[in-house]
Amino acid sequence: MIRPNAHRFNTTFTLILVGLLAVLTAILTLSAAAQTASFQGLGQMPGAMRGAGTFANAISGDGSTIVGYAWVCRSGPPTCTSSDKTEAFRWTVAGKYQLLGDLGSSIGSMALATSSDGSVIAGDAPKGQNSFGAFRWTAAQGMVALPVSLLYGNGVTGDGAMVVGEDNWWKTSGEVGKFGPFPGNQDQTQALGLTGTGQAPIAVGTALKGSDANGATFHAFRWTPTGGLQDLGLTTGSESIAVGISADGSVIVGEARDASGFWRAFRWTASTGMQDIGTLGGPESAAYAANHDGSLIVGTSLSSGLSDSNDAFIWTAKTGIQSLRTVLQAQGVHSADGWVQVTTAAGISANGTVITGFGLSPRTKAFPFGVWTPFRVVLPVP
Repeated sequence: MIRPNAHRFNTTFTLILVGLLAVLTAILTLSAAAQTASFQGLGQMPGAMRGAGTFANAISGDGSTIVGYAWVCRSGPPTCTSSDKTEAFRWTVAGKYQLLGDLGSSIGSMALATSSDGSVIAGDAPKGQNSFGAFRWTAAQGMVALPVSLLYGNGVTGDGAMVVGEDNWWKTSGEVGKFGPFPGNQDQTQALGLTGTGQAPIAVGTALKGSDANGATFHAFRWTPTGGLQDLGLTTGSESIAVGISADGSVIVGEARDASGFWRAFRWTASTGMQDIGTLGGPESAAYAANHDGSLIVGTSLSSGLSDSNDAFIWTAKTGIQSLRTVLQAQGVHSADGWVQVTTAAGISANGTVITGFGLSPRTKAFPFGVWTPFRVVLPVP
């Protein structure tokens, strides 16, 4: 005979077991979904000028949020035939496009970076009629102008507490500061990427460093509050630009001139220095982002000698540089095959499974050359 207490225990145990099984099933379902390769065009941002295009610039570390901008008509409805104004957006799987507005300038706004969970966005939004100006956006506060010394919000820390732009940085604590120049050089410094936290940030970019026969030259840098600017050097040419950095701070990516003067994608670590990671067949390439430990890198490369032959790429040490569209085809995904170009991979999630960028959508009668459109790619766990 089962005692009442035992019955309650068995019932409770059964409910716990059912709950655990449900959670396990959900985890496995999400894991399987994350590992199913796919290519999704995100369409045009609402209000985008007809045919002008929408562009993705970055993705959050958790892969949930994509940010960017679209060209819009000053009058509102997308009826103009030309535009010099943009508007920032935030895109999520659940909510799709969310327009972030601007700060009153005729130039509009652009979203350039986002925090690890997508809750904080940084970018460019001049206030009033100013020509330049950085912003920080949250759902609670909306778009807030940052000190005028920040010309762009090029990067934001994973916790959203620090924003960088050009030669300046700003923290939610109210602190501001400058990166400054390399010793002995004029102060022409541009911070382009950022990782870490507000308390332990690492910024990357490029700064004036000497000159060559063609004039002033710039070198990629890594910056920390204690170490200042660290020159990352060169490959075989005279200039380099650091654009992105892995979340753990170990790998920096960007582009550097080679001995022939062509810009080519690089990967830098403290142990290897700056290494050229190649192209897709053309003379030039650029790396824009890396996953958490820098084992995967994305960017764009010319695939031939033609200046408009850009093709999005993904790189690993094992495979080298590969066309993103070719990698998708190998996974049995052909939804990108009809696109005129899958041009640029601009961002990658921390686990390396979600990539964003933009390209020219499939041809239509109205747009025989396609329209610039952002995309979201999901690949199996590396």
